[in-house]
Amino acid sequence: MKLTYATRAVLTAGAALILATGPAFSAQAASGTFVFDRIDGTHGAITNPTNGRCYDFDMPAFGADNRTDTDAVVFDTYGCSGVQQPLPKHTGETWGSYRGESVRFG
Repeated sequence: MKLTYATRAVLTAGAALILATGPAFSAQAASGTFVFDRIDGTHGAITNPTNGRCYDFDMPAFGADNRTDTDAVVFDTYGCSGVQQPLPKHTGETWGSYRGESVRFG
């Protein structure tokens, strides 16, 4: 089957468009590690988290260090709901009576 010049040009342009915009449609990830301080004194970590995804901690946390390049929001309920505690990129915080149970980035 012979493709005409116009058909080849359209296919080439379409392929170039997909290559150029493909990364824009993929999920973006924060670079770095988010470390949370569990209530039993141990630490948990999330490395290179995907923006927009909710991450539940395996145990409530009394503090966290956001060592990523993306702002985070910590929630006091699993499933990223409840009272929110912002944690900007490259910052850490220890909370008084607040206990984080989940986090979302971006």
